[in-house]
Amino acid sequence: MAYGRIARKGASLLVCIVTLSGCGVAVSESRPIVADPVTTQATSPATDATTGRQSPPEEAVSPWDLPTGALYVNPISGRKEIIDPGVTRSAVLIGDSQSGGAAGVKAADTWVGRGLAARGYKVRMIAVGGTGFVSSIAAWPNYPDAVESGSAVLPFGNPALVVVQGGGNDASRGVPDSEILSNAARLLADLKVTYPRSKFLFIGTLAKSSADGGGRRTQVDTLLAGFAQRNGLNFISAGDWVTRYGLGGKMADSVHLNSEGHKVLAGVLSDELTSLGLNGPAAK
Repeated sequence: MAYGRIARKGASLLVCIVTLSGCGVAVSESRPIVADPVTTQATSPATDATTGRQSPPEEAVSPWDLPTGALYVNPISGRKEIIDPGVTRSAVLIGDSQSGGAAGVKAADTWVGRGLAARGYKVRMIAVGGTGFVSSIAAWPNYPDAVESGSAVLPFGNPALVVVQGGGNDASRGVPDSEILSNAARLLADLKVTYPRSKFLFIGTLAKSSADGGGRRTQVDTLLAGFAQRNGLNFISAGDWVTRYGLGGKMADSVHLNSEGHKVLAGVLSDELTSLGLNGPAAK
C-alpha cells in the first residue's frame, strides 16, 4: 500500500552520536549548498587605544570558512550546528537503538545505518536507546526536545537526506497516538526549519505482523505511515518485517535483532531506498 511515497514490504542505556563513512563507498568532495547564504556580519572598524586610528573592518566570513567540527549558530534555527563540509553527501539520522545498536551490535552494523551507507550516504547518526518521539531517558530527551534543547547538535547546511526512525519505545510504554503525532509534528517542523532543501524519510517501527503478535508496535508503525502520508513524506514501513523476513531466529531479544538479523534487514532497507529513488550521492 502506497502513501505518497511509501514503501511497504510487507534496556540498556545506549547513546550513539557517530558518523558512518559507509561500507567502502567512495565519495568525492563537494561544496555544501546552503538554502539561504548565511555569513557573519562585518564588524565595525576598531579603534586603537594608543593611536586613536581605526583599523579596517573585518570581512564577512562564510560559515564554510570555519574549520570542520566548529560550532556555528544558525541564525534561522537559532541553534548551534556543526560544520561538516560533506553534509550534502550525508544522511542525518535521528533514531533509537534500532539505529544506534543494542545487544552487542554496534551502530555501524545496524540495519538502519548499514542500509543507508549501502546506498551511498555518509550517515550522521544521533541515535539513543530508550528514546522516541515522546519517550526519553534520564540521560537524553525525546526526539523533538533533543533538537530544540540543543542536546542533539545537527550538522549545518542541507544534507542529501534527513531520516527519522523510531516508535518502538513509545509503543512499549503505551504512549497515546495523540502524543506521538504531536511530537512527530514538532520534530518535523524543527527539522524543516533547519533543512529546507533536504529530502525527508520516516522509517516505521520494527515489529512482527499484526497476525503474528505485532501488537502496539505494528499499530505505531501504521500511525507513522499515516503521518507521513498527510505530510507528503517518504515512508518505509517495518511493521511486519520480523514476520515477513523470517527473523524469529535472528532476534537478540523480543525487539532487537542479532548481527545476522541486522545484515538481512540492511539489504531490505537498501532495496526499499532504491525503490523510492533515494540513492545517495555516491550511489548515482
